Amino acid sequence: MKKINLLAAAFLTIFGLLAFTSMWNDNANYDERIHLPAGYSYITQQDMRLNPEHPPLVKDLAALPLFFIKINFPYKSWGWNTPLSVDSSRTPAWQTDVGFGNDLLYFSGNDAQNMMRLARIPMILIGLLLGFYIFKFSKELWGDWAGLIALALYSFSPTFLAHTRLVTTDVAAAAAFFISFYYLYKWLKLPTLRPSKNGGGRNLWIFGIVLGLSLLTKFSTILLIPIFGFIVLVWILLQESGEKLRALKKYLGGFVLVLMIAFLVIGAVYAFHVRNYPAQKQAIDTDFILSTFGFKPLADLSVWISSQPILRAWGQYFLGFLMVLQRSGGGNTTYYLGSISADGSHSYFPTVYMLKEPLTYILLEFFALFLALKKFIAYKKSGGALFGRDFSNLLKNNFAEFGMLAVIFVYWALSIKSNLNIGVRHILPSLPFIYALTARQISFWIKGSITERIADYRGFWQLFSLHWRRIKKGFVVAVLLIWAVISVVSVWPSFLAYFNEIAGGPDGGYKFVVDSNLDWGQDILRLSRFIEKNNIKEIKMDYFSGAPAEYYIKTAKIDSYNREIPQKGWLAVSATIYMGACKGDKIPCSYNERAYTWLDAYKPVAKIGYSIFVYKID
Repeated sequence: MKKINLLAAAFLTIFGLLAFTSMWNDNANYDERIHLPAGYSYITQQDMRLNPEHPPLVKDLAALPLFFIKINFPYKSWGWNTPLSVDSSRTPAWQTDVGFGNDLLYFSGNDAQNMMRLARIPMILIGLLLGFYIFKFSKELWGDWAGLIALALYSFSPTFLAHTRLVTTDVAAAAAFFISFYYLYKWLKLPTLRPSKNGGGRNLWIFGIVLGLSLLTKFSTILLIPIFGFIVLVWILLQESGEKLRALKKYLGGFVLVLMIAFLVIGAVYAFHVRNYPAQKQAIDTDFILSTFGFKPLADLSVWISSQPILRAWGQYFLGFLMVLQRSGGGNTTYYLGSISADGSHSYFPTVYMLKEPLTYILLEFFALFLALKKFIAYKKSGGALFGRDFSNLLKNNFAEFGMLAVIFVYWALSIKSNLNIGVRHILPSLPFIYALTARQISFWIKGSITERIADYRGFWQLFSLHWRRIKKGFVVAVLLIWAVISVVSVWPSFLAYFNEIAGGPDGGYKFVVDSNLDWGQDILRLSRFIEKNNIKEIKMDYFSGAPAEYYIKTAKIDSYNREIPQKGWLAVSATIYMGACKGDKIPCSYNERAYTWLDAYKPVAKIGYSIFVYKID
């Protein structure tokens, strides 16, 4: 095995170990207590009444390890049996998801912590698979060192380390974007339908199946269809004049076939998930959930599809997609840079990206962008045009780079426009492409210009000079990466709370953003151990979590609290509540209108995982 492959294996091993060990004492976060129970209900009951807002694949994978332990299924759970209805006295859909999730994890005699530990193992495997493809694709395109640098950036990304160990859909969606793009590129290069020795026919079928599985990870992956359609169209236009018509038939027809394969995969998976979901209940539930959807014809279409025996599998998929559209437009109340509001901000994702990525990464990415612009300016100075044959050849010879940039641009443009500003995790699908493109530029810079090759040099001192320049450049990059590694590993096991030096590190991040950037309710188990260690008998708690505090805290009485009036004794407040709770629940509100302004005068005696502030007020 080549040394470069051994180094890659080492990076992936470290990534897996950091993810596995850091998740061990995280209790179920706000979303996990919905996703895992829903997935377990899918594969045991073949009934997808719960949490249709997310496709089932990731939840299914998370639930599979639970078959190795005994689980009590709460058939009498309020969340499982509560019917949805247009009757306003009935509960909304998301509350049934929460109700069932809490019952399965905490109130049915099951070991919630053990369930979560087992369920996160498949999520870590997805993260490892993504890392493998980042290395593989970058190496195939640009060489060994590009692959290794891209993998290094990924392996020590605090955002991927934080989310690959959670039963959520974000890392799976990132894997879906990157891996499906890999197979799109392979198909574009070898598009034949018939099987061949070079894998031409196989590429189309693999691409179709992978795209179908990608669309089953998260509904944002539906963007792959228009993005890939655009990329295919550009590829057709780049063909020689006499080949355009043939290319149009070949690639357009092939892409249609790929979409057909993908939607057959979706239908097959969803058919399993609605097998025991009563058809009449599915139609009634769909009608109720979409009763407030803004565009009634689409809602009516979804209800009709859900009522058709042959189509109802796709109807359930369509329902989830419409739910995501509705939620994305509505936004989510959260704290951001001194204000609490449900209205999104166009600066949100650029800001959290600049705060949550290691400073080294940002420096390398800007340097890579500078190198790319420098090359483009050189191309222009050499007489290159923005249109014409030369530019077409340039684009065709760098088509993977063009496709990656297209994915990044579209995803960021739509994310910035969205009102759903609750975490950097929502731009995760763009990060593998950013890492790969950065690695491309940095590796080429280290090696030197395309004309600067060893074969062009004669004499000892010329070769020594070339190698010495490369060593110096490599050393600079290595130092920067080591800086990043130290800054990331130092926050273990609290990777979710990572903030770079601009934000003042993990201790200062809460001043800028909270929610899933920092506090997702993951530290109740750690708080319980702090309470036991310090022999605390009574504590007031105001926390953001899906896990009932009483499930973990057995040695102390949990008292009531008042957000707006100072209280004595022990008090534990989640960062999301501390920064984002308004006086009198007034929304929106400014920093000075927060409920916990009185608490600003006190210093916490401890920060549990950086997400729960513990005070002792005399």
